[in-house]
Amino acid sequence: MYLQPDEEHEAVAELARSLAIEVISPAAREAEADRSVPKEVWTKLVGSGLTLPIPEELGGGGVPGTQTQLVAVENLAYGDPGIAMAAVWSGAASGLMAQHGTPAQTDQLRFFASNLDAHGSVAFHEGFGRGPGELETTVTVDGSTVRVAGRKVGVAFAATADPLVVVGRDSADGRVRAVVLSSSEAGVQVDDVPSNIALDATGSASVTFDVTTTTDALLGGVDADADALTASVQQLRLLNAAAQVGQSQRAIEYAADYATTRIAFGTPIASFQGISFPLAEASMRLDAARLEIADVAERLELGVGVREDDVARAVAYASEVALEATRDSVQTLGGHGFIKDHPVEIWYRSAVALAALDFDPTRSAFEPAL
Repeated sequence: MYLQPDEEHEAVAELARSLAIEVISPAAREAEADRSVPKEVWTKLVGSGLTLPIPEELGGGGVPGTQTQLVAVENLAYGDPGIAMAAVWSGAASGLMAQHGTPAQTDQLRFFASNLDAHGSVAFHEGFGRGPGELETTVTVDGSTVRVAGRKVGVAFAATADPLVVVGRDSADGRVRAVVLSSSEAGVQVDDVPSNIALDATGSASVTFDVTTTTDALLGGVDADADALTASVQQLRLLNAAAQVGQSQRAIEYAADYATTRIAFGTPIASFQGISFPLAEASMRLDAARLEIADVAERLELGVGVREDDVARAVAYASEVALEATRDSVQTLGGHGFIKDHPVEIWYRSAVALAALDFDPTRSAFEPAL
C-alpha cells in the first residue's frame, strides 16, 4: 500500500475539510434541533459532488474510487457526522445504482442528479455488525415476482427515501441481492423516527419490509453480479468507519486545544499526564484505524484477499477507537463536556450511534491487521 496521498486525494481532502469547517460545523446544532439538514447546507454539500456518485453522462460529477470516497467522508465528518452522513447515506443509493443497475435503473439517476432536494437511502444494517453474508432479510425470486421480507435498522430518510435500495440475501442460494424500492411502497412499514439521540439530521429509523414487486426492481436484474454487489456493500460499511475516524479526530483536537487553555493549580491541564496521555494514545490509535481502513479499501478495489471478517474488523476497530477517543475528549472537558456549550458531546453521541449500527464486539478484540 502506497501511503502518500495522491493529488486527487489531497484535493478532495482540502475541499471536504473546508466544507466541514465553514459550512457543516456551524449548522450542526440547527440540524439536530430541526432533525434535518438546512437547505442551503444540503445544496452546497450535495452540489460539491463529494456525496453524490453519479456518472458524468447522467448529469453527475462522476463515481469516485473507494479511497477517494473514504477521504471525503472522513473530512466531512470532521465538521459534523450527522450532516455528513445524511448526505453520504442519501448518495449511497445512487452509487449502488450507478455501479450495478440495469440501463433502466441507471437512467433514473438523471432525475436524482438534477434534483438536489431528493433523498435516497440504502437499507442494509440489521445490527450487531452483520456483514452481507449474515443478513437475515430475504429476497425471494419466483418467476417474474420478487418478495422482500425482513427488518432493517438505521435507515436514513426512512419515511421519504426514493430510491430506497434494500440489501438482503437470496432465499434460494444465499447470494447477496438488492432491490430498488421507495419508502412509500406498499409493504414498507416505517417506525416512528426517534429524536434526541444522535444523527437526527439523517431522519433514520427502523423499517420492516414485506414487499411484493417484480424482477424489474432487482438491482442489476435477475443475473446481477453478486460478488461485485457484495464488494460495493462492504465499501459502504467502510464509509461509516471513515466517519468515525473523522469525528474522533476533531474531538481530540478540540479537547487538546481546551487542555492548553484550561488552568488548574496554576498550570494548563495539558501538562498533566492523566490528561495528555489518553489524548495522545487516541491520536495514535486513530492513525492505526485509518491505515487499516485504507488497507482493506485498497484490497477491495483490487478485488484481492478480502474476507468479510477483514471488513468487520476494520469497522469494529474504528468504532472502538471512536468510542474511546470521544469519551476521553468529553472527560478532558470535565463537567463542561456534558453541556451544549461545547460540541464534544455531539461527537460522543454520534460515535455511539454509528457503533450501534455496525459494531461486533467479538471482532473488536483483534488488533488492526496492518
